Formats: sequence, C-alpha cells, structure tokens
Amino acid sequence: MKISSFSLSSFVGKHYVGDVFVRKASYLEVAELNNIIVLFPQVVPSIIDPINPQGCWDWWGYTSKQFATKIGPQMIGVKKMIDTVQMLTDVIGTSA
Repeated sequence: MKISSFSLSSFVGKHYVGDVFVRKASYLEVAELNNIIVLFPQVVPSIIDPINPQGCWDWWGYTSKQFATKIGPQMIGVKKMIDTVQMLTDVIGTSA
C-alpha cells in the first residue's frame, strides 16, 4: 500500500484542485501494473476550529501540538484508513 498525502506545496488541498492530482500523478497506472493500493487521504477546509481554509495537511500545528507525530489527529485518521483497507483486503483475499 502506498499513501499519497498531497496538497499543493502544502498550501492548497483537494478542495481547490479536484481530482487532477489523483488522475495526473501517474500513481494509479503504476499501482495497477504492480497490484498496489494507493490511498489518497484528503483534508477538509475549515474556517473555524481548526482554522484551515485551504484544506492543507497540518505542517504547522493547527490540529494539535502532536501534529507531526503518530498520535497527531491527522496521522490517527490515516492509520484508521490503512487499518480499514487492510481489513477489507484480508476479507476479500487481496494483498495490500
């Protein structure tokens, strides 16, 4: 499994670029050829608590002081996504 946490130079997220990155970055073609799952987690823009109007990944600590650790809110969310994909692949018998 590969994880692509894209936001345009960490300043603009999916909210502004749509699915262009997912379609144009060539990750899907490589993944298909190599039987790899690619996860494209996204951040929802918010204007209050936390303030993140452009939907950026937390690289400055707006979610918590633990933002850059595995106990930061976004990393906990990504880990849950990974666990869900792994559980589903185990159920259907496909390796991730």
